[in-house]
Amino acid sequence: MGVTDTNPWTTRTTTDHDEIREWVEARDAEPTHVQQTGEGDDLGVLRIDFPDDGPDRNLEAVPWDRFFGKFEEADLAFRYQNEKKNGERSYFHRFVSRDVMPGRTKTTTDREAIREWAEKRDATPAHVVGTGEGDDVGILRLDFPEEDPDPRLDAISWEQFFEKFDRERLALRYQDTKKSGERSDFHRFVNREATGVADVPEADVAVVAVETVPVAGGETGADRDTAEEADRDAADDETSPDTDPARGSTAEGVPDEVLGNRRPRVPRLTAGLVVDEIHENARGYDHWNKNDEYVVLRNEADDPLDLTGWTVENSDGTTYEFPDEFLLDPNRSVTIHSGSGEDADDHLFWGSSRAVWKNTGDVVTVRDETDRRVIRVSY
Repeated sequence: MGVTDTNPWTTRTTTDHDEIREWVEARDAEPTHVQQTGEGDDLGVLRIDFPDDGPDRNLEAVPWDRFFGKFEEADLAFRYQNEKKNGERSYFHRFVSRDVMPGRTKTTTDREAIREWAEKRDATPAHVVGTGEGDDVGILRLDFPEEDPDPRLDAISWEQFFEKFDRERLALRYQDTKKSGERSDFHRFVNREATGVADVPEADVAVVAVETVPVAGGETGADRDTAEEADRDAADDETSPDTDPARGSTAEGVPDEVLGNRRPRVPRLTAGLVVDEIHENARGYDHWNKNDEYVVLRNEADDPLDLTGWTVENSDGTTYEFPDEFLLDPNRSVTIHSGSGEDADDHLFWGSSRAVWKNTGDVVTVRDETDRRVIRVSY
């Protein structure tokens, strides 16, 4: 999703395919790759070729579907400018790693990444006193020096921290910077399976977000809701360059091995949609009370999410498609009932003649119209 701004000279960063293609084609440019930088079906290094640049024998045109295939595989974003400050058309653009996008929320189980993130903020591993028994440290926390001392917290070693972290199958959801570019301390502990970080998806999909609230048996000793409030920023305040850089693309923040060679895909959380609740067991007989069987989706992002073309599917392949122009506002949820009724902003109806969800062992799959962003939740 691109950053919205009324100033045409503001530099924007986006991963939206239509937005990128529109910008390129408005300049009579075309997608290309640098020959001999990839192997087999791998395109290698991507470029945008402009007609006024003169022929470049190193570049070879590629169709948009292959271009965006590599774009997603390498986890890239597109930074660009519409106009210079003097009103002239700008050709400034570059490919950047999605990890350098301000406000990007990431999820990881990597010990080194977690420890590095915490130590950059002078934070230390801690636990909530009295929440564990014996060798069990109980609820985990990261203790930040800027905060007032919390008498409930007691420091523990990283070894103790990660032992509990792995035993409870946790992951760390965190943010490096706010959208403004300022350092962010936002973090929370989440269930590994709930966020999808334990499973590598197919090569042509990327996890948007995966979360489910109802868990039989309630909480465990590990903290399931340790979230500090996420930092909220109104907009990306990144400003544009005063001059128009050379039109050849660079790859800011992207290692050479990422652009030139394949790398294993890992799930990444790139949007704020979550599965908030699955109510699979209706009161009474499921097939007679289908509207008491439902799934709830929530938009945790700061911007409205257009769900036109998105679908919800069960493990049998029964599919519901969202209505055209259906927008889910920030911090709002929508309930999709299995039965029939009149659609509204917060309630939609599948219209199924039978119950949709099995009482146990089903999979909720939510995907966008491109099949590139997928949520899968088992229950």
